[in-house]
Order: sequence, then C-alpha cells, then structure tokens
Amino acid sequence: MAAFAKKLATEIGDKLAYMGTAPRPILTQFHGFAVEGEMIGRLLTGYANLEVGLLNCVHMVLGELDTPLRAMFKIRSESRRIKEAVKLGQRPYNALGLGTDFQRAIAAMRYCLLIRNQYSHWVWWNDYSGKIAFANLEDVALRKSTVKDLRRLQPHHVDATLLSSQEAYFAYTDQCLAWVNYEGRRRAGSLARNPLTKPKRLKKPDLRLP
Repeated sequence: MAAFAKKLATEIGDKLAYMGTAPRPILTQFHGFAVEGEMIGRLLTGYANLEVGLLNCVHMVLGELDTPLRAMFKIRSESRRIKEAVKLGQRPYNALGLGTDFQRAIAAMRYCLLIRNQYSHWVWWNDYSGKIAFANLEDVALRKSTVKDLRRLQPHHVDATLLSSQEAYFAYTDQCLAWVNYEGRRRAGSLARNPLTKPKRLKKPDLRLP
C-alpha cells in the first residue's frame, strides 16, 4: 500500500508540474464565450458531415461510389467538391423529376460553406462589446495603402442566438440532402418508400450580426 501511495503521489506531482509548464491556451479569446465557442466548433466540424451527405446523395443516384468519391475528394477544395457533385448528380436527378430539389439542396450546401468559411479563415478576439468579435485579415491585406497596424480591421460579431439559427440551417441542409437521396432511390425503384418527410424551406440565417 505504501508503494502504491508513493507511486500515485509521484504521478500527481508529475501532472501538476506539467500543468505548470504547459503552453498558454491559444483560444483565450473565447473565455467568457464558451457557448458560442462550442457552437462554432460544431459548425466547423459538422460541415464535413454535410460533405459526406452530399457524396452519398450522388453515390446513390449513380449507383456506384468510386467515381463521385474520387471526383469530389481527390483535390482539397470545398467549393470544388460541390461543383463536382452537381456535375455528376444534376442530370440523373433531373431524369427522376428531382432536379429542382437537388438544386435546392445544393444552394443550401453552398450557403453552409459561406458560414463555415468565415469561421474557419477569420481571426477572433474579445473587443469587450459583449459579443465575440471576428474579422478577415484579407480585408486589410487588400488595401493599397501601407498597413502599419490592425486598428482598421473591421470587426464583425455573432451571438448564441444567431449561431443557433445557423446550426439549424446546417441541420436543414442535411435533411434536404437525405430526402433527395431517399426519394431518388424510391423513384428509381430500389427503395419501397421514402422514410423521411420532405423538409420545409428554411430561411437563410444572417452570416453576422448587423
């Protein structure tokens, strides 16, 4: 027992020593904005699930996976993946009478990409406005005048309410893709019934607070 206690004390001491020398967290700007940070994280990671849903949508209407998988994912570009999906899937879905529904799902997917990109490629900070601030460094980099500091960086803001509506739009997009997928299989005769209800059109949320 004494040996075990000594070993445990050593392990705890090692962990405390590590914590004392651990690197400073890189997301301190989200201190006080934990809810917003979690929601932004879900949007960033959840977009990949939408891409898989789009892949499955095209995969099922073509009847094989290899072609859409290679076309969509051999090059790292989210917008290119959507274009390749349209190139492969639009005509077969037109033939099934689902061309408009597929286009609606694609339009929603493209808007989700806009939401995702502004969170993925922009910088964040707490400007003490009561809301988390973020901005695009490219806005400053494109100025013709010499950039001496970042004080002219235009801040934008989001809050939990807006992020919740954006998350709901991601879920709506996923439902659109899944419904087209199942409905296409039903109309093609490979599925007896569509287990999903067609989602009602959802208004696009704002990208940022006014």
